[in-house]
Amino acid sequence: MKLSSLKLNLTIRCGLLMALSVILMPRVSGQTQKDTLFAVYSPTPVVIDGSGEESCWERTDWHPIDQVWIPYNAKMAPGDFAGKYKVAWDSLYLYLLVEIIDDMLSDDHPDPLNNYWEDDCLEVFIDEDRSMGYHLNNNNAFAYHISLSYDVIDATAYGAVNLKNNVVACMDTIAPNTYLWEVAVKIYNDKFNLSNPEASRVILTAGKLMGFALAYCDNDETTRRENFIGSIYMTQATANDNYKTADYFQPLVLSAKEILSHSLSGYPDAEKKVTIYPNPAREKIRIRPTGKDQQDFRCEIRSLNGSLLISEECTLPENEISITDLPPGIYMVSLFSDHFFVTEKLILL
Repeated sequence: MKLSSLKLNLTIRCGLLMALSVILMPRVSGQTQKDTLFAVYSPTPVVIDGSGEESCWERTDWHPIDQVWIPYNAKMAPGDFAGKYKVAWDSLYLYLLVEIIDDMLSDDHPDPLNNYWEDDCLEVFIDEDRSMGYHLNNNNAFAYHISLSYDVIDATAYGAVNLKNNVVACMDTIAPNTYLWEVAVKIYNDKFNLSNPEASRVILTAGKLMGFALAYCDNDETTRRENFIGSIYMTQATANDNYKTADYFQPLVLSAKEILSHSLSGYPDAEKKVTIYPNPAREKIRIRPTGKDQQDFRCEIRSLNGSLLISEECTLPENEISITDLPPGIYMVSLFSDHFFVTEKLILL
């Protein structure tokens, strides 16, 4: 082998190892706006009772709530606060399981519409179609402030409104200073109307892309919010902007009823119904169904921030998709049919 070829081969191998280390490295801090979050499908409705006993919660990972937005990047005192969450879905709801450690719960404002962000509350940010943009005092996105008494306040096109019909929540004490929340969120588009909300309600389906973030308002010994801790990294200049703009929400993808990709779900290769190869790839990828229930399907390739780059209808028995227009990097390949959904990470060299 020539020395130049050896160097090129080593360079490619090192680059591949670095890319794989990014994929496999355990995340120890909050996610960013470029990290796609996946919600696991729940085959049965989640009972909102604060128990977290449904099987769907066993099939998905915890994500941290560890980014201190206010005061920016402050260090929380031991035992003051810690949080983590899981996400699931069915056709009617987006579900959250949230564990909060808080050494002092506070609810000082009896009027739920008055300074609702100053009390302890869980804040859920939802952008139904990830269109981003301004959402303060309109319905382009929602920032649900869920209080300890389960009021649900947002500044909508109708002003500050208690949207208790949009969200079902229950919190239970599971250990000293430790609380488990279960939340079911109805999803509405930007045509939401208080007089007829169901007209704008969205039925959820596999592969749907949304914008999402989660935060906790922590008030211990004053009548004001002392700390604001979120699930995603924010710059200091934008740390308190999510209540008014959806530009920084994290991409959230609804995983399908049957996820078969070992790279994301832990299923063995023997259960895979579709093979995507080569991976890593350069100019094209091939897709071949391998299961018994072979049928036509759709292929989508997205960037890690959720942007759709390629969408093609695929037919049996094998398909070839050109990726020459994509720069080297890491992408998500999703395959959809009526009976399966596969998502794998793809490395382009």
